[in-house]
Amino acid sequence: MQTAFTIPNPTVKRTSLYGSLSTRFVSFLVDTSLLVFWYTVILYSTSGESQQLYTWKELLQDGTFSINEVWIVFKMLFFNIYLPVLHWLYYTLLESSPKQATIGKFTLGLKVTDLRGKRISFAQANLRYFSKLISAAPLLLGFLLILTTRRCQMLHDYLARTVVVTD
Repeated sequence: MQTAFTIPNPTVKRTSLYGSLSTRFVSFLVDTSLLVFWYTVILYSTSGESQQLYTWKELLQDGTFSINEVWIVFKMLFFNIYLPVLHWLYYTLLESSPKQATIGKFTLGLKVTDLRGKRISFAQANLRYFSKLISAAPLLLGFLLILTTRRCQMLHDYLARTVVVTD
């Protein structure tokens, strides 16, 4: 009599096809860190005013901020064109590139595709980028839409007809 041995099937944990909220948030943090770094490099290298080159130690030397110093910092951060242009170019050019991902997404193995899995166009990347304003408008509810959708899409993904998938 011959005995048959069966080998149990190994359990393989399959990763999700779509980018989850946590991985997309971490990629956002990586991208934001890179953008802030490059923004400060550009800001300080193009600075024509000595006021922009103050260090925090010099500003806090007397223990308080004056209204003038707060205004200088506010103006330096928000009243120039470098940050919005750098932010827009970073996201639209990299997501429509052959890699289909920003550096943060690429690092975590994510890429942005259209609904058929193909590379998105520059126009579609622009639509996706500017529709993030709509996602953020009502208390960031457009971003939390990812928790209820089958393909883990946020509102700007729906509007641009894109998905973020794992590579």
